[in-house]
Amino acid sequence: QVNTAMHEAKLMEECDELMEIIRQRKQVIAVKIKETKVMKLRKLAQQVANCRQCLERSTVLINQAEHILKENDHARFLQTARNVAERVAMATASSQVLIPDINFNDAFENFTLDFSREKKLLEGLDYLTAPNPPSVREELCTASHDTITVHWISEDEFSVSSYELQYTIFTGQANFIS
Repeated sequence: QVNTAMHEAKLMEECDELMEIIRQRKQVIAVKIKETKVMKLRKLAQQVANCRQCLERSTVLINQAEHILKENDHARFLQTARNVAERVAMATASSQVLIPDINFNDAFENFTLDFSREKKLLEGLDYLTAPNPPSVREELCTASHDTITVHWISEDEFSVSSYELQYTIFTGQANFIS
């Protein structure tokens, strides 16, 4: 019972740590999303202000053009119409700059959340188990008067696939140890 209680307490502690890490990361990512939202809203507010200025200038030009159209003096009409036409041309050219540079459909394309790897790791969460015993590959093992070589393989999922152990006898005359 004591052993079980100890393992249950350790499990709760480890799971609480995992949940705390997830909670902290959630907060960090939420802050990044909010910061991006604020930046994009500022950009849009600036674009709206630019569009309003353009609209006000265009409204003034339209009113001036309507006033000129009512002019009965032909010479005066020609003098002022050229000036208004030039201002309309400049306003038309500058209004091409007001095309929004934010795509509302892809506003958060930088934020792609993929938790598939983490979910897979969490689903595989369990006690660690001892690896399966290795298989000695006798056909690759060798022995000579001062060296023994043993080869073995392991079929565990997370281990090295092949091992080699060499042992050399130290005779005092040579300094070969593998």
